[in-house]
Amino acid sequence: MIKFWFFIYNLLIVPVTFSSVQVLSLFNNKIRRGVTGRKASWYRVKRFRQKYPDQEVFLIHSASLGEFEQAKPVIRGLKTNRPDAMIIASFTSPSGFEHAEKMPEVSLMIYLPFDTYFRTRRFMQILKPKKIIFVTYELWPNLIMNAKRHHIPSYLMSARIRRNSSKFLPFVSGFFKELYRLLDYIFAVSEEDKNSVYQLIGSVPIGVLNLGDTRYDQVIERARMTVQIPKIFDRRFVMVAGSIWPQDARHLVPVIRQLHQRYPDIAYIIAPHEPNDYALESFEDQFSGNGLSVCRYTHTQHFPVNETIVLIDKIGILAELYHQAQLAFVGGGFRGSVHNVMEPAVAGIPVIFGPAYHNSREAEQLVKTGGGFTCGDAPSLYMLISKLIEDEPFYLRASQSAQQVILDNLGASARTVKAILEND
Repeated sequence: MIKFWFFIYNLLIVPVTFSSVQVLSLFNNKIRRGVTGRKASWYRVKRFRQKYPDQEVFLIHSASLGEFEQAKPVIRGLKTNRPDAMIIASFTSPSGFEHAEKMPEVSLMIYLPFDTYFRTRRFMQILKPKKIIFVTYELWPNLIMNAKRHHIPSYLMSARIRRNSSKFLPFVSGFFKELYRLLDYIFAVSEEDKNSVYQLIGSVPIGVLNLGDTRYDQVIERARMTVQIPKIFDRRFVMVAGSIWPQDARHLVPVIRQLHQRYPDIAYIIAPHEPNDYALESFEDQFSGNGLSVCRYTHTQHFPVNETIVLIDKIGILAELYHQAQLAFVGGGFRGSVHNVMEPAVAGIPVIFGPAYHNSREAEQLVKTGGGFTCGDAPSLYMLISKLIEDEPFYLRASQSAQQVILDNLGASARTVKAILEND
Protein backbone atom coordinates (compact mmCIF):
# COMPACT_ATOMS: atom_id res chain seq x y z
CA MET A 1 0.00 0.00 0.00
CA ILE A 2 2.87 2.38 0.72
CA LYS A 3 4.03 2.04 -2.89
CA PHE A 4 0.61 3.12 -4.13
CA TRP A 5 0.56 6.29 -1.99
CA PHE A 6 4.20 7.00 -2.78
CA PHE A 7 3.37 6.78 -6.49
CA ILE A 8 0.32 9.10 -6.15
CA TYR A 9 2.27 11.60 -4.08
CA ASN A 10 5.20 11.83 -6.51
CA LEU A 11 3.14 11.62 -9.70
CA LEU A 12 0.43 14.15 -8.78
CA ILE A 13 0.96 16.11 -5.58
CA VAL A 14 4.66 16.94 -5.87
CA PRO A 15 4.62 18.19 -9.51
CA VAL A 16 1.50 20.31 -8.96
CA THR A 17 2.82 21.81 -5.73
CA PHE A 18 6.30 22.46 -7.13
CA SER A 19 4.93 24.14 -10.27
CA SER A 20 2.47 26.22 -8.27
CA VAL A 21 5.21 27.48 -5.97
CA GLN A 22 7.41 28.48 -8.92
CA VAL A 23 4.57 30.40 -10.56
CA LEU A 24 3.35 32.06 -7.36
CA SER A 25 6.89 33.13 -6.49
CA LEU A 26 6.70 35.53 -9.45
CA PHE A 27 3.92 37.45 -7.71
CA ASN A 28 4.29 36.75 -3.98
CA ASN A 29 7.34 38.11 -2.17
CA LYS A 30 7.11 35.68 0.74
CA ILE A 31 7.01 32.63 -1.55
CA ARG A 32 9.83 34.11 -3.63
CA ARG A 33 12.00 34.48 -0.52
CA GLY A 34 11.36 30.83 0.27
CA VAL A 35 12.42 29.70 -3.22
CA THR A 36 15.57 31.83 -3.09
CA GLY A 37 16.33 30.68 0.43
CA ARG A 38 16.15 27.02 -0.56
CA LYS A 39 18.70 27.55 -3.30
CA ALA A 40 21.06 29.24 -0.86
CA SER A 41 20.54 26.46 1.70
CA TRP A 42 22.04 23.88 -0.66
CA TYR A 43 25.36 25.74 -0.63
CA ARG A 44 25.24 26.24 3.12
CA VAL A 45 24.73 22.51 3.71
CA LYS A 46 27.59 21.64 1.35
CA ARG A 47 29.97 24.10 3.03
CA PHE A 48 28.93 22.80 6.44
CA ARG A 49 29.75 19.20 5.53
CA GLN A 50 33.04 20.20 3.93
CA LYS A 51 34.01 21.94 7.15
CA TYR A 52 32.72 19.18 9.44
CA PRO A 53 32.88 15.99 7.36
CA ASP A 54 32.64 13.51 10.25
CA GLN A 55 30.59 15.43 12.81
CA GLU A 56 27.42 13.77 14.08
CA VAL A 57 24.31 15.76 13.13
CA PHE A 58 20.76 15.93 14.50
CA LEU A 59 18.32 17.52 12.03
CA ILE A 60 15.32 19.17 13.70
CA HIS A 61 12.58 20.36 11.36
CA SER A 62 10.01 23.02 12.23
CA ALA A 63 7.37 24.17 9.77
CA SER A 64 7.39 27.73 11.11
CA LEU A 65 8.34 29.91 14.06
CA GLY A 66 5.78 28.44 16.45
CA GLU A 67 7.10 24.90 16.05
CA PHE A 68 10.69 26.13 16.44
CA GLU A 69 9.75 27.75 19.76
CA GLN A 70 8.35 24.38 20.79
CA ALA A 71 11.60 22.65 19.83
CA LYS A 72 13.91 25.04 21.71
CA PRO A 73 13.95 23.29 25.10
CA VAL A 74 14.59 19.97 23.36
CA ILE A 75 17.43 21.50 21.34
CA ARG A 76 19.00 22.83 24.53
CA GLY A 77 18.59 19.46 26.22
CA LEU A 78 20.13 17.54 23.32
CA LYS A 79 23.11 19.86 23.19
CA THR A 80 23.62 19.65 26.94
CA ASN A 81 23.62 15.86 26.89
CA ARG A 82 25.46 15.51 23.59
CA PRO A 83 27.81 18.51 23.25
CA ASP A 84 29.75 16.66 20.55
CA ALA A 85 26.71 16.49 18.24
CA MET A 86 25.84 19.38 15.94
CA ILE A 87 22.24 20.49 15.56
CA ILE A 88 20.81 21.78 12.29
CA ALA A 89 17.42 23.50 12.36
CA SER A 90 15.40 23.40 9.15
CA PHE A 91 12.26 25.34 8.23
CA THR A 92 9.55 25.41 5.60
CA SER A 93 8.19 28.92 6.07
CA PRO A 94 10.15 32.16 5.54
CA SER A 95 8.44 33.51 8.66
CA GLY A 96 10.17 30.77 10.64
CA PHE A 97 13.56 30.93 8.96
CA GLU A 98 13.82 34.72 8.95
CA HIS A 99 12.46 35.45 12.42
CA ALA A 100 13.74 32.49 14.43
CA GLU A 101 16.00 33.49 17.27
CA LYS A 102 19.61 32.44 16.70
CA MET A 103 20.43 29.85 19.33
CA PRO A 104 24.04 29.07 20.29
CA GLU A 105 23.09 25.39 20.38
CA VAL A 106 22.16 25.42 16.68
CA SER A 107 25.10 25.14 14.29
CA LEU A 108 23.18 25.86 11.10
CA MET A 109 19.72 27.11 10.11
CA ILE A 110 18.43 26.19 6.66
CA TYR A 111 15.34 25.72 4.53
CA LEU A 112 14.35 22.12 3.98
CA PRO A 113 14.52 21.35 0.25
CA PHE A 114 11.36 20.83 -1.79
CA ASP A 115 10.11 17.34 -1.07
CA THR A 116 10.91 15.69 -4.36
CA TYR A 117 12.41 12.22 -4.18
CA PHE A 118 15.75 13.07 -5.82
CA ARG A 119 16.20 16.38 -3.99
CA THR A 120 15.68 14.79 -0.59
CA ARG A 121 17.91 11.83 -1.50
CA ARG A 122 20.70 14.21 -2.47
CA PHE A 123 20.09 16.22 0.70
CA MET A 124 20.44 13.10 2.86
CA GLN A 125 23.56 11.98 1.04
CA ILE A 126 25.23 15.34 1.65
CA LEU A 127 24.08 16.03 5.21
CA LYS A 128 24.14 12.44 6.54
CA PRO A 129 22.12 13.18 9.71
CA LYS A 130 22.17 10.68 12.54
CA LYS A 131 18.56 11.46 13.51
CA ILE A 132 15.69 13.46 12.02
CA ILE A 133 13.21 15.04 14.42
CA PHE A 134 9.97 16.58 13.14
CA VAL A 135 8.02 18.97 15.36
CA THR A 136 4.26 18.53 15.92
CA TYR A 137 2.64 18.36 12.48
CA GLU A 138 4.66 18.68 9.32
CA LEU A 139 5.97 15.47 7.77
CA TRP A 140 7.56 15.19 4.33
CA PRO A 141 7.04 11.77 2.68
CA ASN A 142 10.08 11.69 0.41
CA LEU A 143 12.38 12.88 3.17
CA ILE A 144 11.06 10.20 5.53
CA MET A 145 11.23 7.54 2.82
CA ASN A 146 14.88 8.40 2.09
CA ALA A 147 15.64 8.43 5.81
CA LYS A 148 14.21 4.92 5.99
CA ARG A 149 16.35 3.75 3.09
CA HIS A 150 19.48 5.23 4.67
CA HIS A 151 18.60 3.66 8.08
CA ILE A 152 18.26 7.06 9.75
CA PRO A 153 15.72 7.01 12.61
CA SER A 154 12.94 9.59 12.37
CA TYR A 155 10.93 11.06 15.24
CA LEU A 156 7.80 13.15 15.56
CA MET A 157 7.88 15.09 18.83
CA SER A 158 4.96 16.93 20.47
CA ALA A 159 2.61 15.11 18.12
CA ARG A 160 -1.02 16.24 18.04
CA ILE A 161 -3.87 14.48 16.27
CA ARG A 162 -7.34 15.59 17.30
CA ARG A 163 -10.32 13.26 17.09
CA ASN A 164 -11.86 15.45 14.36
CA SER A 165 -8.63 15.79 12.41
CA SER A 166 -8.79 15.78 8.61
CA LYS A 167 -6.29 12.91 8.77
CA PHE A 168 -9.22 10.61 9.53
CA LEU A 169 -11.25 11.59 6.46
CA PRO A 170 -12.03 8.84 3.92
CA PHE A 171 -9.31 8.23 1.34
CA VAL A 172 -7.02 10.83 2.96
CA SER A 173 -6.65 8.62 6.04
CA GLY A 174 -4.99 5.94 3.93
CA PHE A 175 -2.21 8.33 2.96
CA PHE A 176 -1.58 9.58 6.50
CA LYS A 177 -1.74 6.08 7.90
CA GLU A 178 1.13 4.96 5.69
CA LEU A 179 3.06 8.20 6.24
CA TYR A 180 2.96 7.96 10.05
CA ARG A 181 3.88 4.28 9.84
CA LEU A 182 7.16 5.27 8.18
CA LEU A 183 8.27 7.02 11.37
CA ASP A 184 10.27 5.17 14.00
CA TYR A 185 9.04 7.06 17.07
CA ILE A 186 6.05 9.28 17.80
CA PHE A 187 5.90 11.32 21.02
CA ALA A 188 2.37 12.55 21.69
CA VAL A 189 1.48 15.57 23.86
CA SER A 190 -1.32 13.76 25.72
CA GLU A 191 -2.93 10.39 26.24
CA GLU A 192 -5.76 11.50 23.96
CA ASP A 193 -3.33 12.26 21.15
CA LYS A 194 -1.51 8.99 21.75
CA ASN A 195 -4.80 7.13 21.30
CA SER A 196 -5.49 9.12 18.14
CA VAL A 197 -2.11 8.09 16.76
CA TYR A 198 -2.92 4.44 17.38
CA GLN A 199 -6.34 4.94 15.82
CA LEU A 200 -4.63 6.27 12.71
CA ILE A 201 -1.72 3.86 12.32
CA GLY A 202 -3.18 0.69 13.86
CA SER A 203 -0.99 -1.98 15.39
CA VAL A 204 2.54 -1.57 14.05
CA PRO A 205 6.02 -1.75 15.66
CA ILE A 206 6.42 2.00 16.19
CA GLY A 207 7.39 3.56 19.50
CA VAL A 208 4.38 5.71 20.49
CA LEU A 209 4.67 7.46 23.85
CA ASN A 210 2.80 10.18 25.72
CA LEU A 211 5.61 12.53 26.79
CA GLY A 212 3.69 15.81 27.17
CA ASP A 213 3.88 19.19 25.48
CA THR A 214 7.30 20.90 25.34
CA ARG A 215 5.67 24.32 24.90
CA TYR A 216 5.04 24.50 28.63
CA ASP A 217 8.77 24.22 29.29
CA GLN A 218 9.56 26.82 26.66
CA VAL A 219 7.06 29.37 27.96
CA ILE A 220 8.60 29.09 31.45
CA GLU A 221 12.11 29.37 30.03
CA ARG A 222 11.14 32.38 27.96
CA ALA A 223 9.62 34.07 31.00
CA ARG A 224 12.93 33.64 32.82
CA MET A 225 15.03 34.90 29.91
CA THR A 226 13.01 37.94 28.82
CA VAL A 227 14.86 41.23 28.62
CA GLN A 228 13.23 43.79 30.85
CA ILE A 229 11.34 46.50 28.99
CA PRO A 230 10.13 49.74 30.60
CA LYS A 231 6.95 49.51 32.61
CA ILE A 232 4.30 51.12 30.43
CA PHE A 233 1.79 52.06 33.13
CA ASP A 234 2.04 52.88 36.79
CA ARG A 235 -1.52 51.91 37.66
CA ARG A 236 -3.25 49.37 39.88
CA PHE A 237 -5.00 47.48 37.10
CA VAL A 238 -3.75 46.95 33.53
CA MET A 239 -5.37 44.79 30.88
CA VAL A 240 -3.42 43.42 27.90
CA ALA A 241 -5.28 42.50 24.72
CA GLY A 242 -2.84 40.43 22.64
CA SER A 243 -2.89 39.16 19.05
CA ILE A 244 -6.08 41.05 18.22
CA TRP A 245 -7.81 40.64 14.86
CA PRO A 246 -10.58 42.94 13.52
CA GLN A 247 -13.13 40.23 14.43
CA ASP A 248 -11.94 40.41 18.06
CA ALA A 249 -11.88 44.21 18.02
CA ARG A 250 -15.57 44.38 17.11
CA HIS A 251 -16.37 42.94 20.52
CA LEU A 252 -13.44 44.32 22.49
CA VAL A 253 -13.55 48.01 21.55
CA PRO A 254 -17.11 48.74 22.79
CA VAL A 255 -16.32 46.85 26.00
CA ILE A 256 -13.25 49.00 26.64
CA ARG A 257 -15.37 52.12 26.10
CA GLN A 258 -17.90 50.87 28.68
CA LEU A 259 -15.19 49.86 31.12
CA HIS A 260 -13.54 53.27 30.87
CA GLN A 261 -16.78 54.97 31.89
CA ARG A 262 -17.16 52.70 34.92
CA TYR A 263 -13.49 52.22 35.84
CA PRO A 264 -11.59 55.28 34.51
CA ASP A 265 -8.33 54.33 36.25
CA ILE A 266 -7.85 51.08 34.31
CA ALA A 267 -5.22 51.14 31.54
CA TYR A 268 -5.08 49.02 28.38
CA ILE A 269 -2.29 47.61 26.23
CA ILE A 270 -3.51 46.48 22.81
CA ALA A 271 -1.32 44.43 20.46
CA PRO A 272 -2.81 43.83 16.99
CA HIS A 273 -1.96 40.44 15.51
CA GLU A 274 -0.56 42.28 12.51
CA PRO A 275 0.71 45.66 13.81
CA ASN A 276 0.68 47.48 10.48
CA ASP A 277 -0.37 51.10 10.05
CA TYR A 278 -3.84 50.12 8.91
CA ALA A 279 -4.56 48.12 12.08
CA LEU A 280 -3.08 50.78 14.36
CA GLU A 281 -4.95 53.63 12.67
CA SER A 282 -8.17 51.62 12.90
CA PHE A 283 -7.82 51.39 16.68
CA GLU A 284 -6.93 55.06 16.94
CA ASP A 285 -10.05 56.00 14.98
CA GLN A 286 -12.32 53.72 17.02
CA PHE A 287 -11.18 55.16 20.34
CA SER A 288 -11.07 58.81 19.32
CA GLY A 289 -13.83 61.04 20.75
CA ASN A 290 -14.58 58.75 23.71
CA GLY A 291 -12.39 60.41 26.30
CA LEU A 292 -9.74 57.71 25.78
CA SER A 293 -6.19 58.94 25.18
CA VAL A 294 -4.19 56.67 22.85
CA CYS A 295 -0.51 56.47 21.89
CA ARG A 296 1.77 54.05 20.07
CA TYR A 297 4.48 52.20 21.95
CA THR A 298 7.40 53.20 19.72
CA HIS A 299 6.26 56.85 19.63
CA THR A 300 6.41 57.13 23.41
CA GLN A 301 9.30 59.14 24.80
CA HIS A 302 8.93 58.46 28.52
CA PHE A 303 7.58 55.63 30.66
CA PRO A 304 5.28 55.23 32.50
CA VAL A 305 2.74 57.00 30.30
CA ASN A 306 -0.35 59.00 31.21
CA GLU A 307 -2.49 57.77 28.31
CA THR A 308 -5.27 55.25 28.84
CA ILE A 309 -4.37 53.00 25.89
CA VAL A 310 -1.01 52.06 24.38
CA LEU A 311 -0.99 50.37 20.98
CA ILE A 312 1.90 47.95 20.48
CA ASP A 313 3.56 48.58 17.12
CA LYS A 314 6.59 46.40 17.83
CA ILE A 315 6.95 42.64 17.39
CA GLY A 316 8.45 40.33 19.99
CA ILE A 317 7.54 41.99 23.31
CA LEU A 318 3.98 40.74 23.90
CA ALA A 319 5.02 37.82 26.11
CA GLU A 320 6.80 40.17 28.48
CA LEU A 321 3.96 42.69 28.51
CA TYR A 322 1.67 40.09 30.08
CA HIS A 323 3.88 40.30 33.17
CA GLN A 324 2.98 43.98 33.48
CA ALA A 325 -0.75 43.24 33.55
CA GLN A 326 -3.47 41.96 35.85
CA LEU A 327 -5.72 40.56 33.10
CA ALA A 328 -5.33 39.28 29.54
CA PHE A 329 -7.62 39.00 26.55
CA VAL A 330 -6.12 36.78 23.81
CA GLY A 331 -7.33 37.27 20.25
CA GLY A 332 -8.30 34.81 17.55
CA GLY A 333 -11.25 33.33 19.39
CA PHE A 334 -13.75 35.44 17.46
CA ARG A 335 -11.98 34.68 14.18
CA GLY A 336 -11.73 30.89 14.18
CA SER A 337 -8.85 29.80 16.45
CA VAL A 338 -7.48 31.37 19.59
CA HIS A 339 -3.81 32.34 19.76
CA ASN A 340 -1.21 31.64 22.44
CA VAL A 341 -2.87 31.55 25.87
CA MET A 342 0.18 30.09 27.60
CA GLU A 343 2.15 33.34 27.75
CA PRO A 344 -0.41 35.18 29.91
CA ALA A 345 -1.05 32.05 31.97
CA VAL A 346 2.61 31.76 32.94
CA ALA A 347 2.42 35.38 34.07
CA GLY A 348 -0.21 34.26 36.58
CA ILE A 349 -3.15 36.32 35.33
CA PRO A 350 -6.67 35.28 34.26
CA VAL A 351 -7.03 34.73 30.51
CA ILE A 352 -10.13 35.58 28.45
CA PHE A 353 -10.79 34.60 24.83
CA GLY A 354 -13.57 34.21 22.29
CA PRO A 355 -15.70 31.11 21.64
CA ALA A 356 -13.41 29.45 19.06
CA TYR A 357 -10.83 28.04 21.46
CA HIS A 358 -11.06 24.28 20.95
CA ASN A 359 -8.02 24.39 18.65
CA SER A 360 -6.00 24.95 21.83
CA ARG A 361 -5.82 22.19 24.43
CA GLU A 362 -4.20 24.57 26.90
CA ALA A 363 -7.15 26.98 26.47
CA GLU A 364 -9.47 24.05 27.22
CA GLN A 365 -7.44 23.26 30.32
CA LEU A 366 -7.62 26.87 31.49
CA VAL A 367 -11.40 26.89 31.14
CA LYS A 368 -11.68 23.55 32.95
CA THR A 369 -9.56 24.67 35.90
CA GLY A 370 -11.00 28.18 36.18
CA GLY A 371 -7.93 30.08 35.02
CA GLY A 372 -9.42 30.93 31.63
CA PHE A 373 -12.80 32.16 30.44
CA THR A 374 -14.57 32.26 27.11
CA CYS A 375 -17.12 34.87 26.03
CA GLY A 376 -19.39 34.79 23.02
CA ASP A 377 -20.25 38.48 22.74
CA ALA A 378 -19.52 41.98 24.05
CA PRO A 379 -22.10 41.97 26.90
CA SER A 380 -20.78 38.74 28.42
CA LEU A 381 -17.21 39.99 28.02
CA TYR A 382 -18.06 43.21 29.85
CA MET A 383 -19.76 41.34 32.71
CA LEU A 384 -16.84 38.94 33.13
CA ILE A 385 -14.18 41.66 33.22
CA SER A 386 -16.27 43.65 35.70
CA LYS A 387 -16.52 40.60 37.97
CA LEU A 388 -12.76 40.01 37.80
CA ILE A 389 -12.16 43.65 38.72
CA GLU A 390 -14.62 43.80 41.62
CA ASP A 391 -14.54 40.28 43.08
CA GLU A 392 -11.03 39.89 44.53
CA PRO A 393 -11.37 36.25 45.75
CA PHE A 394 -12.71 35.24 42.32
CA TYR A 395 -9.81 37.05 40.65
CA LEU A 396 -7.16 35.47 42.89
CA ARG A 397 -8.53 31.94 42.32
CA ALA A 398 -8.46 32.50 38.56
CA SER A 399 -4.89 33.86 38.66
CA GLN A 400 -3.59 30.92 40.67
CA SER A 401 -5.42 28.41 38.48
CA ALA A 402 -3.97 29.92 35.29
CA GLN A 403 -0.37 29.59 36.46
CA GLN A 404 -0.97 26.14 37.93
CA VAL A 405 -1.95 24.79 34.49
CA ILE A 406 1.56 25.67 33.29
CA LEU A 407 3.32 24.26 36.35
CA ASP A 408 1.39 20.99 36.18
CA ASN A 409 2.57 20.32 32.64
CA LEU A 410 6.32 20.89 32.93
CA GLY A 411 8.94 18.24 32.15
CA ALA A 412 8.02 17.13 28.62
CA SER A 413 11.30 18.41 27.16
CA ALA A 414 13.47 16.34 29.49
CA ARG A 415 11.38 13.24 28.76
CA THR A 416 11.64 13.88 25.00
CA VAL A 417 15.42 14.35 25.11
CA LYS A 418 15.79 11.16 27.14
CA ALA A 419 13.66 9.16 24.72
CA ILE A 420 15.60 10.44 21.69
CA LEU A 421 19.02 9.68 23.17
CA GLU A 422 17.99 6.31 24.57
CA ASN A 423 17.63 5.06 21.02
CA ASP A 424 21.19 5.85 19.91
